[in-house]
Amino acid sequence: MNDTIGYASYQKQSESTNETISIVLFFSILAILLISFVLYFWYTERHSIPVDQRGDQAVGQQQEIYLLVDNIIQQLKTTFRVPIWTLAVVLWHRLDRHRTTPDTTTHHDQRVYNTRFYHLASLGCLVSFTVSLAILLGSSSSVVLQSALFVFVLSINLYLMARQRCYYTERRKLFGNHDAHITAVYDTRFDDWDSMWSNWVQVTILVIEFLQLMTFPLRDLITLSNSDSLHQSSQTSTNTSEWVAFVMNAGGLMPDMRTPTWYTYSLWTAFSGTCLSVSVAVVIHAINWKYPYRISTRWVRWFIPVATLLYIPILTTFVSSAACQSLNTPFNDFSQNLRCHSASISRPVYFSISLLGYLIAYFMMTVFLTSYERIPNKNEIAYKSMSVAFIKNMGLLLAIVFLLVESTTNVNRMRAILSITILLAMICYNIKIRPCYVDKINFFRTASFTCILWTSTLVAILSDTNAAQSLGPLTVMYIIMGGWVFILLCFIVIYFIYYLQPSTQPTIDTSPHESTTTKSYQYY
Repeated sequence: MNDTIGYASYQKQSESTNETISIVLFFSILAILLISFVLYFWYTERHSIPVDQRGDQAVGQQQEIYLLVDNIIQQLKTTFRVPIWTLAVVLWHRLDRHRTTPDTTTHHDQRVYNTRFYHLASLGCLVSFTVSLAILLGSSSSVVLQSALFVFVLSINLYLMARQRCYYTERRKLFGNHDAHITAVYDTRFDDWDSMWSNWVQVTILVIEFLQLMTFPLRDLITLSNSDSLHQSSQTSTNTSEWVAFVMNAGGLMPDMRTPTWYTYSLWTAFSGTCLSVSVAVVIHAINWKYPYRISTRWVRWFIPVATLLYIPILTTFVSSAACQSLNTPFNDFSQNLRCHSASISRPVYFSISLLGYLIAYFMMTVFLTSYERIPNKNEIAYKSMSVAFIKNMGLLLAIVFLLVESTTNVNRMRAILSITILLAMICYNIKIRPCYVDKINFFRTASFTCILWTSTLVAILSDTNAAQSLGPLTVMYIIMGGWVFILLCFIVIYFIYYLQPSTQPTIDTSPHESTTTKSYQYY
């Protein structure tokens, strides 16, 4: 029997939360989100666009959705069509020294061979996915279930990442490096951004993204600093740290009252929303395939910011639920104190819903977000679709590491190594690739990732030395804030040195006779 919950203390039920309050708060948050989205849609579609321009605006938006749908179809084909037989034949021919491969290899075979590493990586992920799923369905040990769950989620993520890299590689080769649309989409650069409504929405999304990613290392630090018996009497410090954690969770759209009712409502809401979205998409696509242009799809673009905001909250809801159910076994003495334990909660049903919901939601939301590819307007905050795929996946992996990997100790440092590696990859990618078309946004996004890296590094240091218990929650918060201030001051100094220098770039001619595409990608 296991009598300690260890690193997963965040899965325990909250003793101070009333069930009625959690229900009211849950539906209040849903109502606030719904009203906010409705106001946003009304403003962007009606209020901010003059009446005489709405027709042209609608035509352009519909063209974007046609491209979105086409990209989704092509991505799904690449995702679920792994040329296993062709890959085996091509590799066999390459290994056979007696065959004249250049004379017998077709163009399709050459394409498969050029992307062989992506296909082999995909097959490896499928094997690990199958093995981990079999373990999840047949094992009853919490340790084995937690390990298999981590491999299960990681296999799904790496599989889609490999398939998307294959998709983008083949797409770039198909159109070539000098295609006007490809050049506009991938090579556009803006020095600054305009103060328009859509840009402020994107800035808000970046702030929420920061809070979402910061929530996980911050929660670990608060758990560590509150665990020492010397500070149990300091009720003010504990309440302050819990209040900070709640604010961070709510700001990141991931509030959790840690009650069975909250757990049930949040899981079923996420699962129902996922299934409904997939069903609506399939039905509308089937109708428009049978009867072309019967149903307008211009409204689909409204859900781009919605999916962006809810990407991590929805997916972590499924992963956190599965992690909780993997602990909810009779072999654990603490199982009755878990937030997912109740007489009305069937462990096999909720565990299966968590796994299935994550599988559907991850493919649906990732493919949807990375298929929205359009030429940005001048000084508009927008992102390359290929970069969205990488950053979203890395952010999700960071959340999964903090949900499924054991806390850093002087014996086990795996969580610290993984989280720091992921954040370093995100920072390097953001500096090298510059995912946003506006360079200043890339700069400040790097600063936010660095602040998260500092917090994750602090988790590793304080966990390894057991210093968090002796410092207390308030002191730990002051150390975090001090590190953030120092990082921001360094970035501000670099900003004034680098970005406020007089521009030496030549003036671009933007006369009215230029085409829209040319104007879009010549603003470097």
